[in-house]
This record gives sequence, structure tokens and C-alpha cells, in this order.
Amino acid sequence: MNNAVPNRTAPRPARLGTVRTVVYTNPRSLLTPASGFIKAYKFSLNPYGGCGFGCEYCYARFFAPTPEASDSWGEWVRVKENAAALVVEATREPSERLRLCPGDPVYMSSVTDPYQPIESRLGLTRGILEALIPVQPRLVIQTRSPVATRDIDLFQQFDRIRVNLSVPTDSEAVRLRYEPHAPSIRARLKAAETLTRAGVPVGISISPMLGMDDASAFGRRIAGLDAAEYVVTGFHRPGPRFAAGTPVSALEKARADGWNRARYDEAVALIQEALGTHPLLKGNEGYAPPK
Repeated sequence: MNNAVPNRTAPRPARLGTVRTVVYTNPRSLLTPASGFIKAYKFSLNPYGGCGFGCEYCYARFFAPTPEASDSWGEWVRVKENAAALVVEATREPSERLRLCPGDPVYMSSVTDPYQPIESRLGLTRGILEALIPVQPRLVIQTRSPVATRDIDLFQQFDRIRVNLSVPTDSEAVRLRYEPHAPSIRARLKAAETLTRAGVPVGISISPMLGMDDASAFGRRIAGLDAAEYVVTGFHRPGPRFAAGTPVSALEKARADGWNRARYDEAVALIQEALGTHPLLKGNEGYAPPK
């Protein structure tokens, strides 16, 4: 097992799918002290900058380095080639505040998807996981991609881990309207089943909840997964630059669809009823580190 560098045998694509520009970088650090909705964590860890899924509602575009990069969200990715090596370096950091230690809560990822399409070609996230196994942090992985099932063998080597799968709607028509380049809802739910059968704790993130065809049936479907946790959030109003929010275009689309607070609250109630004794957590409480 190579704990120092990611897979270097993979090709280095210059573009991939909707991504027109792939830039390969070697940053000086990888782990960022966490704040905001993930303030319960010590670090956030983002293997990539940008995201090839390019979901219209994604708050992460507000953290893009320039207005132009925000406007072209989904068309570019920065690959942090030395990410796995930086994990190892972080374990030797002199500053306790910046040092990665066993049991530290780590959130991967806050402003990108660690299993976006380019990961299938590069294996960067897999290399990071290999570097994290000897450290044994309390790790949460946030993704919407079934590619995560590729790394079950590594997930099983963590004592405290949860893989959160984003499933914001039960409707393929709605998904295609807001996130046309992301995996299907069916594929995500199948991935959740695969992970659960392998003994990997799963979280179902209905976040942000989009319009629902049948919230009760959806609730029953996800209840059958017996996930470690369920969480729901709604849209956030746009804020200043470098603050999480929902792009105006997505809010306008939701308004045109008739998706409003009353329908959101009704769907939440129906899903909670279907979940029975499984609590449907709200907002930040659903993103806590595994204990």
C-alpha cells in the first residue's frame, strides 16, 4: 500500500465530459481548519477544486476563486496531485492546531465531490484514503457518486467512518432539471445498499431537498436502507461572495416549479412519518462526525 502518493499510473486528461479545463497543481497544504456548517470537524479535506457534476444549486460555486470561475462552475477542475503526500505531511505538522492526529474529525469534502467523474480516471481520492488509514481519523465522505463503492475495501479499514450519499429528490425529471450531469437517483440508492451490505455506515442526505413526486414512498424506500443517519436541508438564500448560498438561477427554477416552503415542510413531515423511529435530522445536526 502506498501511503505517500496517489495513483500515478492513471492518464492525465485535459478535459472530461462537461469539464473543459483540468489543471494539475501541487498545493502546499490540503487540510483546512473547519468552520461554518462543519464546525464540529477539525478539518475539511478537498481533493479537487471545482466539480464536474456542476449542479445548478451548488453552494460551492460561491467559493470559486474568481467570478469567472463561479460562472463557469462545472467546466473546470483543479487536481491536487500531491494530496496523499500532504496527508502524511500533516501528521508531522509541528502546530497542534494544524496537525492531523488519530481520532480527529475530517470532512471530505466541503466544496467539491471526491468521487466526481475525473476520480474514476485518477484515483486521487483513493490515494488519500490509503494515506488516512494509518491515522484513523473520524471520517465523513460526502458524495453523490456510486463510484464510491469502488473503495469499499478501504472504507472497511476505518474504525469510524460514514459515507453520506446526496439524494435530493425521488424524481429523475427533477434531477435532470437541476443536476443533469450527476448520477441517477436509482444508481445512488443502489450504491447505498451496496455500502450497507458491506458494513459501511451510510448517511442519506436529502440536501438540498428538491421537488418530490411521492415523499411518502421515497421515505419508505430510504427507510429500507437502515442508514446510520438521515438528514434534510432546504435552499439557502444567496449571500456575499465566499459564503454558502443558493444561486439565483436555482431559486428561480424552484419558484417556477412551485417548490416552496409549504411543500418542503409537507414533504419533510411525510418522510419523517415513513422513517418511523429513524430521526430525520435537520441542517448541521445531520453532518456531525461519527462517534
